[in-house]
Amino acid sequence: MSSGWAINIDIEGFSKNYEYSENRKTYAILAIGELMHSIANIGTRCYPGDPKINFSDRLFAHQFGDGFIICSDYPESTSLRAISIAVSIMRHMISKGFATKAAISKGDISDIRGCYPHPMRDANDDRIRLGKGLMTIISVMGTSLTKAHRLSNKITGAVLIIDNEILNQGLPEGVLINSGAKCCINWVSSDIPLSNEISRKSLLLSHAPEILLKSFNNYCAQEPRPPEKWINTTLATI
Repeated sequence: MSSGWAINIDIEGFSKNYEYSENRKTYAILAIGELMHSIANIGTRCYPGDPKINFSDRLFAHQFGDGFIICSDYPESTSLRAISIAVSIMRHMISKGFATKAAISKGDISDIRGCYPHPMRDANDDRIRLGKGLMTIISVMGTSLTKAHRLSNKITGAVLIIDNEILNQGLPEGVLINSGAKCCINWVSSDIPLSNEISRKSLLLSHAPEILLKSFNNYCAQEPRPPEKWINTTLATI
């Protein structure tokens, strides 16, 4: 990739489950916690940014509501790492009973804290006191974030979407795209050695395609059931 990348990944059906019942509210909270833990494991166990080994591989992740933006630190020549990370997380999450959607886009990212008013600029840990209340702020922004977020809204389903820049530069070996799903990677059946390595090092679940499909079908059988269009769109891509 000639510029950095960002993965926008969020919990599918979060608000629907959160509002459905107390049990499903707990389920939704556990889902965001599992996603958070998965990203943290990848960052600490695979890409900790050791100055002696892989400092440029370090990751930055920012929570936005029921999802996260995961960003590379430097430009990368291929999309392999971004796709592998997304596949690893999505496989682990469905194995745990949670569906996710991910979108990968290229672009820039920068610290915009200097553009904020002085009280926000001087905030410790991106937190500002509002009397006895509290404001939290996000001090980074860039086209990789905005484009990935916009891309994720284009298609419904538990899908892994890539932008045209990534598609046009060619996909890494082992990455599959089903016929008719030109911008969605088959995150269930793609055979990507790096993704397998990430899952192993990060202690994430990574099962055979038939087991992942069974987990997806089990997810779809739970109440509140996802819409038929959501199910069919997902199945068309995996």
